[in-house]
Amino acid sequence: MPRSGVLDIAAYVPGTHAVAGHARVYRLSSNETPLGASPAAKAAIARATEHPELYPDGSAGELRRAIAAQYGLNADRIICGAGSDELLNLLAHGFLEPGDEAIYTE
Repeated sequence: MPRSGVLDIAAYVPGTHAVAGHARVYRLSSNETPLGASPAAKAAIARATEHPELYPDGSAGELRRAIAAQYGLNADRIICGAGSDELLNLLAHGFLEPGDEAIYTE
């Protein structure tokens, strides 16, 4: 059974897919772009799918090292995730004890 209140949360409503008189609607809030994927992104996708049998690096080591090199940081102090929700969840699990309260914006 989910925690109290979870079932009361309103379901996510995605942006509009169609608007009369327009061939296509791009939802910028969903990171959609009318420009399409860049050639570099397409090349990275092609490289990433050369060996789909291999499990990806969950620590995003290559990305963290690239960010560290670009900004002169220590890669061990960089964390990557699948969006801010995941990162906030990791922080909460790492720092909050049962019964603690935390406030954050939506």
